[in-house]
Amino acid sequence: MRKVSTNGSSSREVVNCHDGFPHIVNAWQIISETDEREEQMTNNEARQDLDRQKMRGIGRVLGFFSAYSELQTGMATDRAKYDASFLCDPKALGNPKLLRKSQDALDPHTIYLKEDDCHSLYGEGWKEGQTQGARAYETGDLELIGDIARAAGRLAPFYTASTTAENDARDCRVSGERRTHFIINWRQTGGDRRKRKGI
Repeated sequence: MRKVSTNGSSSREVVNCHDGFPHIVNAWQIISETDEREEQMTNNEARQDLDRQKMRGIGRVLGFFSAYSELQTGMATDRAKYDASFLCDPKALGNPKLLRKSQDALDPHTIYLKEDDCHSLYGEGWKEGQTQGARAYETGDLELIGDIARAAGRLAPFYTASTTAENDARDCRVSGERRTHFIINWRQTGGDRRKRKGI
C-alpha cells in the first residue's frame, strides 16, 4: 500500500488486491473498517462477560433455593445435577461462534457459552448460593433474602418459564415475613411481567 495523493481533506492509498490490479482506497474507509472491527470485538467481549455473570448468577440463585428449602423441609434434593444438565445442554445454549457476527443476530434471551464453561460457572454460583441459603435460613437475614430475590427476578426468564415471584418463593420455601420480603424485592425487577423468550 502506498499513498498517492492528498487533497487536504482525505488521503488515498493504492492497494494491490487479489485480482493483481492496483485499486485506490480512501484512508478513512480503512480506518472506519478497523474501528468497526474493534467495536465489534469490544461488544463481543462485553456480551460474553455478561453471559458468564448470568450463568454464575443462575447457579447462585438456584443453589440458594436448594439450600434454604432443604433446611426448611428437612428433605434433600439433587437439583444441582439436574439444573446444570438442563441449563448447560448444548441445545439450550447459543453458539459462541455467533458472537463474531453482527450483534443484531444475537438473541438477548440466549446465553452464549461453551458447555464446559457453563457447567463451571454454574457450579461456582451454586456453591456460593448454598452457603448463602444456609446463612439466610439460620440468621433470617432479610437483606440477603432481598438480594437473592432481586437476582432471581432479573434472571428468572433464563431458568424457568414460570416467571413469577410467588413461584420462586414457593421453590425457595420462604414463609411469613421472609416470603413477603422476598416477593416485594423480586417484583422490583419487573420480572413477573416478562416471558422466557421476550420482554
